[in-house]
Amino acid sequence: MTTLDFNDLMDEAAKDAKNVEIKAADGSVVRLREFNKLPGADFKLVLKYIDILQDKKVKELDKIEAMDLCLIAACDRKDTMKEMLDELPLAARETVFDAWMEAAEVPES
Repeated sequence: MTTLDFNDLMDEAAKDAKNVEIKAADGSVVRLREFNKLPGADFKLVLKYIDILQDKKVKELDKIEAMDLCLIAACDRKDTMKEMLDELPLAARETVFDAWMEAAEVPES
């Protein structure tokens, strides 16, 4: 019989993670976690938002909202990320999203 330890699995998931870190205005650090290492609920949300981003029928405003929600789902400090996204201009939010997608090897949107 094989026995797996939850803590060992979590340690393995954290090892060699390709996180993107963003220093917030208050000096705290928000980590955008690697796509393949997201916990189940956040992983499903990110997949949902990526589907929205890939849908050619979706309006641009809805795609921008999906991009923001995807970043919030992928990070470790959701409230801080939401505050940052509310203040950042679109070009800066796209820069954060692109950096995360590249580092985390997220399926292309």
